[in-house]
Amino acid sequence: MSERARYLPLAGYTSMPWRNGAGTTREIVREPAQAETFAWRLSLATVAVSGPFSSYRGYQRAVALIEGRGFRLDIKDAPAQVLATRGAHALFPGAAETGCELIDGACTDLSLMVREPGGINAVTRLQIGAQQTLPSACDTIQALFVLHGAIECRAFVPSQPGCEAAAHAYKLNFNDTLVIHGGAGSWCLRQVSRDIAELLVIAFTPTVGKSNGSQISGAFAGAPANT
Repeated sequence: MSERARYLPLAGYTSMPWRNGAGTTREIVREPAQAETFAWRLSLATVAVSGPFSSYRGYQRAVALIEGRGFRLDIKDAPAQVLATRGAHALFPGAAETGCELIDGACTDLSLMVREPGGINAVTRLQIGAQQTLPSACDTIQALFVLHGAIECRAFVPSQPGCEAAAHAYKLNFNDTLVIHGGAGSWCLRQVSRDIAELLVIAFTPTVGKSNGSQISGAFAGAPANT
């Protein structure tokens, strides 16, 4: 397996209840993996009822709709945002008072939290057909999450003529994740499902340094987390 990437299949996500009992979370990955506090964390959450999001002071957040009719986010000191299509997303501070109102039934969202002074650079929804190139950048991590269909990902080797000659291929099925640690070069993506695949790419810059209680103020890691 390439040290630049980590494949995380849907079957391996870890389920846990929210602290307030209003839903469940499937943790995809956190770094550091066993620390009481985390530098960044990616998870899937089932939002069963309308209500407030938890406060994560000292973090930046991205939330994207994965399944369901959607919800409205009322974020303090910011315009309300309605996420009603697959892949629609919102970026906001973890400390901001945020209320979630479901539009028509339970939903599933993808949530990324990054400890400051790290930050979330971009969230992009891609349609993957025969072949597409995804550039990578130093000091940046990209989380690739399959919204629909299936794709193949290969690290491109510039000295060789095409993706076929590149290194190990990762096949990502529905709701699988590939975490790519930045470096020079790019990745080749291609559809391997019958229909065009959909991919959500979240690019972020993690905080560099140790993760401990003195550095991370107000974090809730180490306990079952809600969205």
